[in-house]
Amino acid sequence: MPSLPERVGLDVGGTRLKAGRISFDGRVLDERSVAVPADGKELADTLVAVARELGAEHSVGLGLPGLIDRERGLVLDSPNIPQLEELPLGELLSGALGLESVHLENDANAAALGELWLGAARGAEHALVVTLGTGIGGGLVLDGELFLGAGLAGEIGHVRIDPAGPICGCGGHGCLETLASATAARRRALERGLPEDDPGNLELLAERGRDPASPEGELLFEVGRDLGIGLSTAVCLLDLRTFVIGGGFAAALDALGPGIRAGIRAGAYGDRVDLVRILPATLGSSAGWIGAASLALR
Repeated sequence: MPSLPERVGLDVGGTRLKAGRISFDGRVLDERSVAVPADGKELADTLVAVARELGAEHSVGLGLPGLIDRERGLVLDSPNIPQLEELPLGELLSGALGLESVHLENDANAAALGELWLGAARGAEHALVVTLGTGIGGGLVLDGELFLGAGLAGEIGHVRIDPAGPICGCGGHGCLETLASATAARRRALERGLPEDDPGNLELLAERGRDPASPEGELLFEVGRDLGIGLSTAVCLLDLRTFVIGGGFAAALDALGPGIRAGIRAGAYGDRVDLVRILPATLGSSAGWIGAASLALR
């Protein structure tokens, strides 16, 4: 009896490259995490080395932050990891590893595919999977499938919240990710000197922010409110009722939650606001590479 196919997925984040090998039926067989090099050539070499260590055969999936040219196999624009831009990663990986194909996808879309396959969005008909990390990414699920539009759908992190707000890596001002990403939360905490004994420490900020009356709790309410205002655009436009929140900063979701609810209520309308579900992602930092691998299994 022939064995079920296995595939390798790789996911490039702001600081870490996560990768793994998974079976057709969703069993994780191997998993790795390494630092992301600052140099583009070194990053490409690292991707090849990790894929080779995992035993990549036939095809791999690759999740990358930024705007993706899927046909040419490269990243057009990546505000938070500029060393990725214009690297012909599809060609480099397929050539170095002798692969039939390399499937590139935006990292947030890859995370959404992972959560849709094996995580919190499993069985969801319509949902937005949001990743809170160095920036904010979004993967849009409509009718049970990842929706790309003309190719760039789901970029919730670049919805404009405050035109007079901080400048974003994309060149705009006041994008959602300048107000509610992990990077933004750290900046806002530092501006207020929070936590007082270790300003900018997000883990400590989240821990103390669980007390809504504390200065840290007040700050995380404001960050969550801004996130909720961003999410309210999807409620109004698409009538979405399910939001899955992942990424490293999702560890603070319980502290952010009241603010998120307040922001959605401020930006949307009608009884549907009370029906919105805000769910924690369940695959953690593995969601991106699992979703990328699922592309290679298709």
